[in-house]
Amino acid sequence: MDINLIRNFVEVVDARSLSEAARRRDVTRSKVSKELKALEASLDTRLLHRSTRSISLTEAGEILYGRGCNIIEQVEAAQGSIDALQHVVTGNVRLSIPTGLGELYVAQMLLEFHKHHPQVRIRVLFSNRVSDLMGAEIDIAVRVTDEVNDNLVARELGTVETALYASRDYARAHPFKMPTDIPHGVLLTPPGDGKTYAITVSNQSQEIRLQCEPYVTSEHFPFLKQSMLTGCGVAALPRYMVIDELHAGTVQRVCPDWRVTGLGDRLYIITLANRRPPHAVKVMTEFLQSRLRRFVE
Repeated sequence: MDINLIRNFVEVVDARSLSEAARRRDVTRSKVSKELKALEASLDTRLLHRSTRSISLTEAGEILYGRGCNIIEQVEAAQGSIDALQHVVTGNVRLSIPTGLGELYVAQMLLEFHKHHPQVRIRVLFSNRVSDLMGAEIDIAVRVTDEVNDNLVARELGTVETALYASRDYARAHPFKMPTDIPHGVLLTPPGDGKTYAITVSNQSQEIRLQCEPYVTSEHFPFLKQSMLTGCGVAALPRYMVIDELHAGTVQRVCPDWRVTGLGDRLYIITLANRRPPHAVKVMTEFLQSRLRRFVE
């Protein structure tokens, strides 16, 4: 039985359609269909019920899908073990990384990874919202959050503090002593619900729900950072977004005794609960663990 035909079958089932499986592999739909028919012919049985809108597994298809996933997993694990003996890493890694941390820092790290492991093919998704790793076809996700699905493997790297920051000139011109001193139309924040909403700020002794009408809201932290650097206002950002500017003195923390809560406060590397992850995924996970620790407390 041709393992490539089995792999094609598993990809069709995971994609839930021949067209989507073809798109993910960057091949024609007819090629996927021919490979599926060849597998059915070699087994002399039907594996899928197909209609114009959906596919479903036959009883034989259910058996082959379960066994096929295990076969592919074991073959990839064996390849990884052989690669490790030869000190060569090959394979594919599908990554999901946050927009801010990803664009400013992780993208450069991946170029460094490529220099050491040029035979690893990397697909990168910049996103803050991927939670279903399998459905999104993700091997590794880097996330700043405060909770992780129990079905996933989460490696906590440390605490990420979110606070209020402004450019040096803006901070000197607007010396706010308390977060409640910040007027409407000044804050730059991740989006909330409605025109006016609350962000939570706290210090060692109290917590305040700060009602605000932000000047700019965006999930794209680099845009919030750039708006802050140009003097548009005070930005609620994770510390890693401004770590270099803080050292250079071009950015200052506003109301330094206070921090912003509720936006996620721990950095994780998240993977599927796979007992035999591909060697390339293991190597990438270890690489990211070592490189990302500088961004946590």
